[in-house]
Amino acid sequence: MTLSLLPITIVPTKSFQKKDISIKFSHSLVDYWRINTKKPLIIAAGTHQVLVNIETAAITKDEIFVSDDVLNELMLPLQERAFIAHFIHKENMLFIGPIIGLLTEVHLSDDGEPHFRSIHGFCKELQDLVLEVGGFFYVFSLNDYSNGKIAGYTLQNGRWEKSEVPLPDVIYNRIHSRRLEASGISQQFKDYAIAQQIPIFNHQFLSKEKVHSFLFSEEFLLPYLPETMQADEASLKILSQKHEVIFIKPIHGSQGRNIIKVSKDDENLLAQLSSANGSDSSYVFHDYSQFYKWIHPFLTKRAYIAQAGIPLMKYKNNQLDFRILCHRNFQNRWKATSAVARISADHHFVSNIARGGELMKPVQLLSTFSNRQTAIQQLALMKELAVETATIISQNTDGYVGELGIDIGVDEGGKLWIIEVNAKPSKNFEEPDKKIRPSAKALLEYCTFLAFSNKEKYRF
Repeated sequence: MTLSLLPITIVPTKSFQKKDISIKFSHSLVDYWRINTKKPLIIAAGTHQVLVNIETAAITKDEIFVSDDVLNELMLPLQERAFIAHFIHKENMLFIGPIIGLLTEVHLSDDGEPHFRSIHGFCKELQDLVLEVGGFFYVFSLNDYSNGKIAGYTLQNGRWEKSEVPLPDVIYNRIHSRRLEASGISQQFKDYAIAQQIPIFNHQFLSKEKVHSFLFSEEFLLPYLPETMQADEASLKILSQKHEVIFIKPIHGSQGRNIIKVSKDDENLLAQLSSANGSDSSYVFHDYSQFYKWIHPFLTKRAYIAQAGIPLMKYKNNQLDFRILCHRNFQNRWKATSAVARISADHHFVSNIARGGELMKPVQLLSTFSNRQTAIQQLALMKELAVETATIISQNTDGYVGELGIDIGVDEGGKLWIIEVNAKPSKNFEEPDKKIRPSAKALLEYCTFLAFSNKEKYRF
């Protein structure tokens, strides 16, 4: 779908009448959009719209002067700011946006200052980027929605201030808690958004079991998938006999927590458990039955998958994998946005940054195993594999998926393996020296696509 979008600047104008519902266009903008100035125009932001009178004036082409009364009805700030505009000639209707709502948990400090957990800094980046490129951005929680209205947080003079905001064109879901996301209040809000035709992307966490089944159904991806089974007594016995190392992972786990690594140690089985507090615990068992007696309570409390361990390359004797961040772009196609090498902390078998791992630039690290040209080619193959993986998952998942983190390992022979897929990838692993991260730019691009492509479906 090709969208005709134009960057514009909204300039507020003071109202000297009791009710001023007018907007002023430049003559060149009227000609460009072929606006019918003899009939009222509908201006819309988010789900709000106002019928306005049109005036032409000798102003800059990309400026639109909008009365304070109209901006108040649209629930937009009374300040000059950039937007993206889309005009539908047939309806004489002007959409300005995108109006983006980021849904997450909001924690309030003792002085009432809101905090958005691990994405707090990222929200500031998105806000800065939206101000530069065009649009209106706010953060809100499920508790901030009531009776068709949202009270969201916008950044004002360096502080996040809460006020009533327009319903958004698009919602980026960054709820951290699986329990909250599966709750009744979450489902009620999603049902409301669907009824209002507001797209929510990344609306759910991904099950490791479902991800594997999606990828396993594609023959061309089979060589990149470690042998994987649902964890039960029989499958664990089979895998532990076939492989020197197996990993047992919670189907709904995240951040490298509660993963069990089982390896052969002479005649014994050694189990290592990654705990929630960041430390690993080790247990030794003399035979399989003793091991299964220990792990059985884990399997009764939650569902796990068991996966063959791959002898991956190590860096300074620490575990190593690569996180490829993928996003849909303005053409709704997947692309690899950024990549980092993740190295586990000493004495840890999980490379997750939340567990003390460190980051390196992929080409820099891969060049320590070969030459730079080979490293560049290997990274390109990783990105290609990650994009294929993201495409397959999004094709098989309900709703909108616009962002995925793909974890890829490289074995000692240089072969690539798909280790994990994350629907809510961390924002703490991208290169810290960039003021605006690539993922922020990619997310704004996809939000803009969703916001305005949805307007093309508008029916009166």
